Amino acid sequence: MPYNTFFSAHMTKAERFFDSIAKGITSLGAVVFVMLMVITAMVFFSHTLFLNAFPVSMANWEKLAAAWFMALGWEATVLITTVNTKHINPNVPGVMAICSGIILLFFLEAFDFDVSVLIICQRWFVSILVATINYLYSDLFYSKWKERSELDSMPLKLNEAESKVIQLERTVIEAQSNLNKLSELQRFRSQIEKELTCPHCKTMQTSYGVLHAHKGHCSQNPIRKAKIELAKHE
Repeated sequence: MPYNTFFSAHMTKAERFFDSIAKGITSLGAVVFVMLMVITAMVFFSHTLFLNAFPVSMANWEKLAAAWFMALGWEATVLITTVNTKHINPNVPGVMAICSGIILLFFLEAFDFDVSVLIICQRWFVSILVATINYLYSDLFYSKWKERSELDSMPLKLNEAESKVIQLERTVIEAQSNLNKLSELQRFRSQIEKELTCPHCKTMQTSYGVLHAHKGHCSQNPIRKAKIELAKHE
């Protein structure tokens, strides 16, 4: 195999490989995968926060169960509101992201100022980073879902457009047919008007009978003129 052919074949395979990677990264599945990873991690953070917030009067099993249910319920709420952004206030995902960041602030004990400034900055940075990720992926998920919905509706829209084009073509054909009929009527009318017009005085009459009677008495009829002249000479 020539070097150029071998090199081109491998380049084509590499392009297909990287193209598949690019399609996977930009797909809705990639957004969902990362979003689920973040939400899964946030379940544990929320669980710890709820567990520490519940009163000591609760039994351990009650606190554990309630903390897990509350954590799962909260993250499920984040996920469901993210998916259904179009049905709620568009600012809700941002509020959810801020709440997730605050949860992480408590989980990381970011308000414990007994530690060094570096550790405090690290904890605040991680909390803000997670809140930003939550907001970005909620907005990105909605945008990708909207894009997919539009792509899925394209065949239906295409069929509707084709139906409209077919209907317009029928309308054009009918209009052309009516135009042809109108042209025929115009030609027929012109022919009738020509036949009803006196060849002598060029005056159009209302019927063939009237035309026949008019031609005999038409002042421009040469035969009638000759008779009148002849009568004068006699």
